[in-house]
Formats: sequence, C-alpha cells, structure tokens
Amino acid sequence: MEDYLPAVTASQISWDAPREAIKAQTIIARNNLYLEWKRGTAANTIQNASQALKRRKMDDLFLEQFQKFQDAAADTRGQVLMKDGDVVELPYHELSQGKTRDAQEVLGDAFSYAPSVDTPEDINSPSYIQGCYFSLDDLKKQIQNTYPGFSIDDIGEIEIKNTDSAGYVMEINVGNQEFQGEKIREILHLPSSCFTVQTLENEVRFLCKGIGHGVGLSQYTAEKMAGQKKKYEEILNYFFPDLKLKEIQK
Repeated sequence: MEDYLPAVTASQISWDAPREAIKAQTIIARNNLYLEWKRGTAANTIQNASQALKRRKMDDLFLEQFQKFQDAAADTRGQVLMKDGDVVELPYHELSQGKTRDAQEVLGDAFSYAPSVDTPEDINSPSYIQGCYFSLDDLKKQIQNTYPGFSIDDIGEIEIKNTDSAGYVMEINVGNQEFQGEKIREILHLPSSCFTVQTLENEVRFLCKGIGHGVGLSQYTAEKMAGQKKKYEEILNYFFPDLKLKEIQK
C-alpha cells in the first residue's frame, strides 16, 4: 500500500503545496486508502491516481515535484489518525466558506471527530466566490440527465429549504423535486453546496462559496498553516482534535 501512496496523495492536493501540507494530506490519504484496502475497494483509487500521473508531462520538473510526495510518504511511513484505536475515514476538501462544516451534523455521530473549525484564511482565496448561471432549458436538461422525470416550468421554482450551521445547503426544491444540497452540486457541477440562489429574468444564478463539500480538512487553510511554519501534526490536530496520530500495526 505504501508504494501507491505518493501517487494517491499527488492526485488529491496541489503539487505546489508546502511540504507540511503535503504530509498532512499524506496521512489523510493513508487513512482512507487503508480502509479501502481492507474492504478490497482500493483498486479504483489507485487506478485513478495512476491515470492522473500519466496525464502529466514526464520531465525533470515532474520528477523533482513528485519527490515531495515520495518524501512525505517516507517521513510519515505507517502513521495514521485513530479514534479509540481504530483507523477512521478522514474527509477533506479544497476550500471552505470560512469555517468547515460539523461532520456530525452532516454525516452523523460516526463522524463526530471532525468538528466545525474556523478557516478565515479561506475567504482570501481568489476562488472563494464563484457564480454559476443557468437558463431554464440548461437547468432542465442537466437535471434530466440524472432524473428523467424532472420538470420545471418557471425559473422561480427554486427554493432552499434548509442549510446546516455553516451555511451549506442541506435540502433544496427545484421544480417538481427535492434534492440534497450535495446532490444538486454534483448534478450541476457547482463548486460548492454553500450557495444562495438568485433568479434573474431569463436565468438563475447559484452564488457559491468555497470548493468541495466543506467537511474535514480545508487544504487551503492547511497550506497557509504550513506557510506559517506549522508542522503536519499541528495541522491535523487543528482539524481533527480528538484523533491520535499513531503508527499502524503492520
């Protein structure tokens, strides 16, 4: 498993990230890959990571940059975050809306180890706010690709029903159907489910904050913490304060 870990981590975080942020992501990748490995479902993750590497230009710069991921795996070899002696799944995302979501609120009690934490640096990212625009026809076609029975007659037939404590949409009515916020994000390829909806004359705008689901570690904040000389242990402890860093039994 350790042989594949650098490629998996390299597919999950910017290659320009500081070394300590890459180490933190390496721990996350190891936790999640370990669980997949035990379930016998790791092949798809490994294949996707390998394909991502093959799409890059194989030159001296590639080798120099990829070395950071190999070093991170070697420097943290065998280390995982545990809860009560068990390896747990670690969620992460690219950019939050200014604080991360409470995983227990979103995913249930099993994820209580990923609380909501403040990530004020995230709002300074140039990608923090993005507007996504759809005409009525575009909206209808995209949703019907997944839900053929979907219909909407007016651009005003969109209503956010509720959000979580971090402002991410939990449920939204669109036309004749109700969707989870993350599902509509997936269908419409929105950067985030932390959005507001404005209906204009001939189109609707989803104004999104952040990138990703907003749960667990924010990579943008992790990179900023690394830039402030924080070690990977400190970064992980900030996002997962109740977990312990231990060496996995071989």
